[in-house]
Amino acid sequence: MKKQSSDTPPHLENQNNLETQESFRQNFSFAEKILNVQGMFPTLSDDHDIRKVTREKVEHMLYAKQQIPEIQTMEDKAYLGAKGINQWIWENKVQAEIPQSLLREYLRRSMRNAPHVFFRKLQLTRNLVLHTAELFEIAPSQIEDEHLLNPKTLHQGFKHLAKDSYTSTLFQFLMRRSIQHGRLEKILPFIKGSDKQTNMHPRILGFQMYMEEKGFSRKHIRNTSTQVNQLLIWLCTNVQTFKQSTPDTISVFQIQNEHLLMYRTYKLKLVRDGECSQISFTHSIYAIRSFYRFLHERFGFESPLQRFRSIKAPRYSPRELPTDQQIEAFFHMVGQYARNPVREQIGYRLMFHLGLRLSEVAHIKLSDINLGTRTIVIHSKGNKSHVLPLSGKLCSLLQELQTQPRTTYLLGQRISTIKHEVYEYFILYAMIAGWSFPGGVHIFRHMFITRLAFKGILPQAIKELARVRMLDTVGLYIHMAHRDQHMIRQINLLQYE
Repeated sequence: MKKQSSDTPPHLENQNNLETQESFRQNFSFAEKILNVQGMFPTLSDDHDIRKVTREKVEHMLYAKQQIPEIQTMEDKAYLGAKGINQWIWENKVQAEIPQSLLREYLRRSMRNAPHVFFRKLQLTRNLVLHTAELFEIAPSQIEDEHLLNPKTLHQGFKHLAKDSYTSTLFQFLMRRSIQHGRLEKILPFIKGSDKQTNMHPRILGFQMYMEEKGFSRKHIRNTSTQVNQLLIWLCTNVQTFKQSTPDTISVFQIQNEHLLMYRTYKLKLVRDGECSQISFTHSIYAIRSFYRFLHERFGFESPLQRFRSIKAPRYSPRELPTDQQIEAFFHMVGQYARNPVREQIGYRLMFHLGLRLSEVAHIKLSDINLGTRTIVIHSKGNKSHVLPLSGKLCSLLQELQTQPRTTYLLGQRISTIKHEVYEYFILYAMIAGWSFPGGVHIFRHMFITRLAFKGILPQAIKELARVRMLDTVGLYIHMAHRDQHMIRQINLLQYE
């Protein structure tokens, strides 16, 4: 028998007779190796024990029909591509919501833009109509072209609504028309907002490097640094001791516990007045505590924090999730309108079937996928890696992707572009599919964990499959599922005549 060439890439290997009872190591961080002994574990008692799990059981958790029904193919329609999205928006949104002829003309010219840009311009026209209605104290339905060409409308709208070069084009269009009608003398200049970052305190810059070393995401580092910087700004503005200082020169080692408690009281007042959410308050407390932990580790500075406590805040609120039919409709829209249906289906199915975060999807490379063993390596928070199985439609789509030109990452060339486009086009596909659920692509992760909970899988197993650090995060989803099931049981106990 001819030996297979060693030059064959791992992701192109194909082992059709793969044993379903093979040992499957869910996480690289497992302390013990799972032995491949068929029938070693009892069927019932160890069914969801993540430490003794076989690949067959993991696939059952992730892909079983009673947990995530296989998406059926809807009635096929002609492939329309991305340009079809603009046509759908025009027929279903513009014609129904924008009666003003000037705005329709502007949007008709914008139909050659990318769909997410075209939709963004539609949103701007909506905002302009609402802003103009408020300015003239009339109903939005009463807005006419004359109101839009009024210099007062253009000055106010341009000042408050034009945020970038995309949105400024609407006002440039209206200004030219206003000049033609003798209403406006000249086009107002658009000044792009400065990209210059606020000067940060040297200790905050060191804190940022410290968090990078710990493996925190850029978003976490940015948000945490901002929270600490807000503390320094408040101290320089409101505490007499620091009024001669600036946020980037203040002596952080002179900040006492009484100053920190004053800031905490200020933030609590914002919460009571509804200007700050409970979650934002807890994030602020966490950020400041982390900052002083950094100062202690790097400089031996004893933290002045005493009674600097957070408050209890709900991390999640119950949300409605799409039905199987709505999920089916979404993936059908992806297949009908996507620029690359195979590649985009893979991106959304990774989030739907495996619960991947958007950042995790964006970082996947083709080398992370092994079609021979039907596994995928996930690079998660904190520079941790996890292995999950591939099966069903997701696996077949990855096979099909092999025939397409390669990109640096599985879904494209640049991580930032991948994340932006996956999110923006999700909004469009969900809109066309008739979804009205709040939030973005993270809803797929909510669906993934909640469905596992509904299936009765133990929290420890869900924690590993969902790659979360805290077990109480899983508990929130399971609590929601159990509460719904309890309500169903109570309804079934009612006596009907």
